[in-house]
Amino acid sequence: MPMKKALSLPHLIFYGIGMILGAGIYSIIGKAAGVAQEGLWVSFLLAALCAALTALSYAELASLYPQTGGEYIYLKNIFPRLPYLAVLCGSMMVFAGISTAATVAMAFAGYLQQFISVPATLTTMTILLVFTVINIIGIKESSWMNIVFTFIEIAGLILFIGLGFQSENFGKVLSTPTLNGAVFSGAALVIFAYFGFENIVNLVEETREPRELPKGILISVAISTVLYLLVSLAALALGSPQELAMSDAPLSDIAGKTNPFLAKALGGIAIFSTANTVLISMLSTSRVIFSMAREKDLPKLFGKISVKRSTPWMASVTVFILALTLLPVGGIEVVASASSFATMLAFSVINLALIHLRFVEPEKERFFKVPFSIGKFPVLTGLAALVSIAFLFFFKKEVYFLGAFVFVVTTSVYFFSRRNS
Repeated sequence: MPMKKALSLPHLIFYGIGMILGAGIYSIIGKAAGVAQEGLWVSFLLAALCAALTALSYAELASLYPQTGGEYIYLKNIFPRLPYLAVLCGSMMVFAGISTAATVAMAFAGYLQQFISVPATLTTMTILLVFTVINIIGIKESSWMNIVFTFIEIAGLILFIGLGFQSENFGKVLSTPTLNGAVFSGAALVIFAYFGFENIVNLVEETREPRELPKGILISVAISTVLYLLVSLAALALGSPQELAMSDAPLSDIAGKTNPFLAKALGGIAIFSTANTVLISMLSTSRVIFSMAREKDLPKLFGKISVKRSTPWMASVTVFILALTLLPVGGIEVVASASSFATMLAFSVINLALIHLRFVEPEKERFFKVPFSIGKFPVLTGLAALVSIAFLFFFKKEVYFLGAFVFVVTTSVYFFSRRNS
């Protein structure tokens, strides 16, 4: 049974922007400032470069394989004789999705504490449950909720940028650009803030015109990059990196020094922004699980679609359960970094896969193509692969342990299932 085609280009752009903006600025910018210091804005630029280059690769692959499942489907088609590679990458993206949902749900609970005294764990579990129900109800309903939430979060960031622009310190850090290990470590953390564009490809079977997908990816990355750079400059103008790092709600706390009313408003807006990211990450991750079940790499139970709602309800419930299991793992920084690691690993593989495809099937029809090639070699994709691989070396040891755990579990389940089959 097919899923309902209800999304247009504006819907895709709002999904991309909503996912990207809510995840990073309101939940991870403080921790990143503590790592990168005054070079925070450089970290955002480095992360933007990686995101933009890889976004081009996703846009081309989406034009070649317009099926729900993203990275999993691409690798399944590009390397048909290596099905394990597709399963491993799909599992990593599921891990990244549930990590994002858990991370930002915890950030949501932190911002809500400013208005209502509710146990953080209860709040986190409740928001995950509520959005699971909404995603099961239907793609159209979740899409309209996303549009409303995205408008609210953009308005909040513009207000913060305006406040920072009034400071005489706005832009001062631009005069002393820094490029060192701390900035790269900050970028490895900040790249989490750009994740979301790759999730748009998981909505292709619910999009009226699949050819709009590359536009949706690239436009959402461009708009988000401009906003992120301005917000990072405003944050450094209004407070020190140490102040940002010590806060659980960095933007509202730093704004409160100058404008208490705006601080309260930002705290309220952050609730919508973080909620929006939880909504979209759970939605897109459920589509990956659904795709893997449809392709028989997961039990067909996970591929069940609601007859009345045309949504993969069992996959949505699975995402909810998996996200709950990550809540006790650690603080926001650890879980966010785990999501970043899994996604950067997928980015590396996807870029290398596209390079391979250019050589083995150069004439394969695609309605979008990454520009600038030398012969068959796509230069920008090669650069994206190098940058993505480089980012993999800037994580804490706990993150590598989590990644190894996912690898072992996926490998064990895969080969056990194959043997029994």
